[in-house]
Amino acid sequence: MTTRPIRTSRRLRFAALACALGAAGFAPGAFAQSSEVAAANVRACAASGIVSVTVLGLTTSLPLPCTGEALRSSPGRDDGSAASVDLSLLGIVGLLKIGAAQQQAIYTNAPGATALDGASQAAGLSLVQDLITVEGVSGELSCDSLSGDNVVKCNAGTRVARIRVAGGDLINLPAPIPRNFSLPIGGSLRLTVLGIPVEVPLNGVLTLNRSAVSGVGTRNVFVAHQPVQLGVEGRVSVAGLGLVGVRVEAATSSSAVSIGATRAVAGVRIDDL
Repeated sequence: MTTRPIRTSRRLRFAALACALGAAGFAPGAFAQSSEVAAANVRACAASGIVSVTVLGLTTSLPLPCTGEALRSSPGRDDGSAASVDLSLLGIVGLLKIGAAQQQAIYTNAPGATALDGASQAAGLSLVQDLITVEGVSGELSCDSLSGDNVVKCNAGTRVARIRVAGGDLINLPAPIPRNFSLPIGGSLRLTVLGIPVEVPLNGVLTLNRSAVSGVGTRNVFVAHQPVQLGVEGRVSVAGLGLVGVRVEAATSSSAVSIGATRAVAGVRIDDL
């Protein structure tokens, strides 16, 4: 799969930033960063999340690691990739599958401005034994901080070619996909616990183009964007095992920006890409 550059033209973007700051010119990476930024990083992952399983009254929770990570905590660019991802945890077969994923993390300084860009794309993915199957998913998150402005300005967007739930018909998605667009999800998960086959009914929510912000009003702000985020859980009583419960939270093609500011961040504005 060919790497597709971040869609927003960075040169035009920095020209606009320089104009807003009254700068005569710009050269990304050659000037001091925004005076509002003490430290920052941008991260992009093919997948991340957590899975929890309860058996015999005991709950085990394991993180889904950030796969294909691209990470920058100083000016420059990092590229990550994953030819394929196939995660099976705690006897849960086919928990998460991703094909041909590529990530970018770009940290750039201009006169009085800092820009953080994360992007990720995957040719296809499957979540929780094909409960959710998606073709051609990509997401982007771009955040800017300007000297003298204690509001962080971001753009986020998601594109999905095709999506199915439980092997059914294609879901018709609005174009563009609005932020935090959610769909109710139902299905089941088959697993083997202590040699006993178990089918656990699941219910939850599939959220597309999800954005989340934390830390507003403090000097540490965090912005996360998840093009595809699935949260499902369920439980069933099984003879000899008692209550068997499963909870899965998985995000794909996600990006995140973290800023340690020199003063409290008054707000974060997220516009659509």
